[in-house]
Amino acid sequence: MKELVTPGKIQNDLLIGDINKQEAAELLISLIEGSDNTEIRVQSIKVLEDSDIYSDKIYKALENCLISDENAIIRASAARYIILNFVEDNISPLRWVIQHDRSPLVLKVFFDISDNYTIDLLPQIFLDDLLQWNKQFASNIGIVPEESKFFLDLEVLFAQSKKNYEINLFSYKTFQNLSDFENGEPWLVINNKYAEILNFNFFKWNFIKNNPDLINSLSKLKDLDVYFSSLKRYSNSNVGISMIPESIGMLTHLQKLILKRNNLQNLPESIQKLTSLKELDLSYNNLHEIPQILKSLNSLKNLNLKHNNIQRIPELMKNFLNSLSNFKL
Repeated sequence: MKELVTPGKIQNDLLIGDINKQEAAELLISLIEGSDNTEIRVQSIKVLEDSDIYSDKIYKALENCLISDENAIIRASAARYIILNFVEDNISPLRWVIQHDRSPLVLKVFFDISDNYTIDLLPQIFLDDLLQWNKQFASNIGIVPEESKFFLDLEVLFAQSKKNYEINLFSYKTFQNLSDFENGEPWLVINNKYAEILNFNFFKWNFIKNNPDLINSLSKLKDLDVYFSSLKRYSNSNVGISMIPESIGMLTHLQKLILKRNNLQNLPESIQKLTSLKELDLSYNNLHEIPQILKSLNSLKNLNLKHNNIQRIPELMKNFLNSLSNFKL
């Protein structure tokens, strides 16, 4: 029985010398172009990257994926490989993607590389295009460009495992008009181009993203919290997250942050940068301890940790918690 050709087998055969780089490249390109399995295609591109295999044929194959593949996950993988290995050869397709691709999965690759690699690696015109895109993205939401990375990361969360998800900035206007009956405040409050209140629940926000035709009906409901609680209870979907993006630390003007019912097990380290934060609601999550990084929140007055898995209060946190106006556990 003939052994199945997989990216892992190709990589192993290359390592032990059974095939050379050219032969490996041919096999990997055939999987990238011929397989219907997203994971296999992504793994094939990664093997090319890990094995330092480059050629004009590889570039052409991945350029075709970058420009025309319907699967955003594949476009994102192709973008990373091309930027890191061929950015000086032909900048045109990369610039075209920045200007036309609507997938947050793809665009995040561009920004992550520009953040994590030396500027000398990337042509200035490429960086200028990213800067211009970011300014427009921020302007459409109504925020300063410095805060836009968090909202792009939210878009990435909504796009996970979705081949064709596209950025929809209209929904952020909706989030500024929808509110829960309990507190009466909108899910998102932006003042002077800075986010000041964020009431983020992945299930709710994701539902709005996926059902824009229901927005008018939802805006007429008096108690959205009850509606979404019922919807989630009877839903077969396990849609949820376990971590908030590290870029939340960019929202330095945030005064109120509600993250309840998000299945959170940890908080990002960057949350300690939210020094303007006065109220933090982390109730109904999966935290097992009180995060010590909260001690850095000098402006914090109200903290809600009810309905987590916290069994005790550490000695190091007692003075901080006693300094709060309102603490619930």
